[in-house]
Amino acid sequence: MRRVFYWSPHINSQVATCKSVINSAYSLKRYSKTYAPYIINCFGEWDFFKKELDEKKINVINLFNFKLNLPINGFLKSRIFYIIFSFLAILPLCRLIKKYRPDYLILHLIVIPGLISSLLFRDKTKFILRISGYPKLNLFRRTLWNLCSKNLSAIFSPTLNTIELLKNNKVFKNKTLQFLEDPIIEISKINKQKNEDLINFKKNSFIVSIGRLTKQKNFEFLINSFHSVLKQTNLKLLIIGSGELKNKLKKRIQDLKLDNKIILVEYQDNVFKYIYNSKFFVLSSDWEDPGFVLVEASVCEKIILSSNVKSGPIEFIGEDESCGFLYNKNDLDDYFNKINLIINNLGSKQIKSKIYNAKKKSINYTLFRHSLKLSNYLNSLN
Repeated sequence: MRRVFYWSPHINSQVATCKSVINSAYSLKRYSKTYAPYIINCFGEWDFFKKELDEKKINVINLFNFKLNLPINGFLKSRIFYIIFSFLAILPLCRLIKKYRPDYLILHLIVIPGLISSLLFRDKTKFILRISGYPKLNLFRRTLWNLCSKNLSAIFSPTLNTIELLKNNKVFKNKTLQFLEDPIIEISKINKQKNEDLINFKKNSFIVSIGRLTKQKNFEFLINSFHSVLKQTNLKLLIIGSGELKNKLKKRIQDLKLDNKIILVEYQDNVFKYIYNSKFFVLSSDWEDPGFVLVEASVCEKIILSSNVKSGPIEFIGEDESCGFLYNKNDLDDYFNKINLIINNLGSKQIKSKIYNAKKKSINYTLFRHSLKLSNYLNSLN
């Protein structure tokens, strides 16, 4: 069996990459007879998922013995942590690679230790950079990726828009960028979870939006605009998520006297029962790549209304809006018009066609499809 190690140190368990890493490792465990997946637990960040990892029998290897109190929120705190951790992790990671000799090391999120390790071990281990999220190509990141690209065996991206961005900016010279969709969908699990009882909410009585309570998700736009939405419908707005903006968003809801109309619910392991029982799903993010919740809403056969941000939403829904509806980001008039269009046409052929197209596209994000594609890419590196 060839060993595939996943390196994905994170400071918040709600980051979509965590789900992607677990599902990717599990897809190889479940569908491949060639590859044995391992997840590197750097500072206890993967302990949060211990029950799930144990159930799926995914091997975990500890890098450090200490455990950090997570999450670490805030831009300044997180950046200081990235710098300190990147410096401290280089030697332990090198020792781990030397001891276990993985055939492949797939790098996510805080990748500097892995990129530096590739200078020493590229002849023994194939290093693969997995780009999570639509990258901001600042000078440091562009220079680091460019310098280390010769040591990488492959670069994976979950969206075609990100690949185009990297190609146009010539970030990875003489390297082929591979399109590999995130493993988001486990059909049997979703079908079970979406039918669980939903307490305190009536079916079709609310619009749902899901994500970490951070600036990126732009929930303030949904909250600030909801007074006008109420003039068009008596639906409630349900926002599911946790994060550093929780108190600020709560206060804004209270200031607008919308406590009975906008409901904040903490992060849930099972979001599918909420999506399935909602009227429709809305995404207000400033950026996504690709946007897991879009795919999850599609599997639950819900119509999607999303901000028209590049990469994830536009790529999944389509510029022709064949898989949902797009509104101009932060454009109140366009947002209201699209909500009106959805509410007045639910059940129409147009809406049903969009729901069908989105569900059909979501098949590309199943664990089985991911396993086949990832296995083929890994085979091509041998």
